[in-house]
Amino acid sequence: MIFIIWLNIDVNIKKRYKCKYVVVTGATGGLGKEIVKQMSKTMNIIALGRNSSLLNELVENNQTQNNILPFIFDFSGDLSQFADQFDSFLDQNHISKQDIGMCFSNAGIGEFSHFEQTSLISKLDYMHVNFNSHLAVSDYFCRLFKSRNSAKSALILTSSLIINTPTPCFTLYHASKTAISALGLALFTEYRNKIDILVTHPSSIGNTNFMKSPGMKTLFSLQQKYISNLSVLPFSVSPLQIHKNNLKRVGKIAWTNVGLMTDICSLLNGVGRNAKGFFWSLFG
Repeated sequence: MIFIIWLNIDVNIKKRYKCKYVVVTGATGGLGKEIVKQMSKTMNIIALGRNSSLLNELVENNQTQNNILPFIFDFSGDLSQFADQFDSFLDQNHISKQDIGMCFSNAGIGEFSHFEQTSLISKLDYMHVNFNSHLAVSDYFCRLFKSRNSAKSALILTSSLIINTPTPCFTLYHASKTAISALGLALFTEYRNKIDILVTHPSSIGNTNFMKSPGMKTLFSLQQKYISNLSVLPFSVSPLQIHKNNLKRVGKIAWTNVGLMTDICSLLNGVGRNAKGFFWSLFG
């Protein structure tokens, strides 16, 4: 009981991480936008996205103290350029790396198709965005955070409940999110004395454009036929709910689930694996 109460107490971000800036990737998506909105109330934000017009709109809608800086970067491109371009951005805006203490890594897209129906090139491109982007961000910020003089920094990676539910037509999405969760757990173990690593696993998120991405067009058409908005589903969670959960759990545990459905799927995943996949074979 005491542990549960402790888990649900907000972390004092400014006191724990002693930073002036928070970095948010995937900042124009539903979850990213909510993180920017909430964190900009007390912190300076570096918002990353690939669409300049959406980034500018994000800044305009949340700019109360002139504390949101947009940084344009396309994670579907050459990830080896990320470090140099971000360093140049910091120099141009006179931002010290010592003043950056948190990063939310949210970039990603959906994919709903039978595995054999997409080319190898398409699969590699998809994993490039959905996993390699998080790898590049983790590479950069683990180096940066390790060099900070203050005691702690935080890296929060967004995964999904789907790591517990291998599902037909979601093979690549499942694989990429499982890889993110594994990366986060390994980083938590390696850097636990210096960097707070948290991997968050939400169930379906309402009020986002996830279903409208090109790779989700088949499922989106079915969803529109039967459900007007994912938020009406009893197992959906809101971007604000996810963000609040993250700020309670960061620095305390490595993985966090958001939503009752994620907890249920975690239990079923254990049953399915221990029964040699029998449970999931029922859905094949």
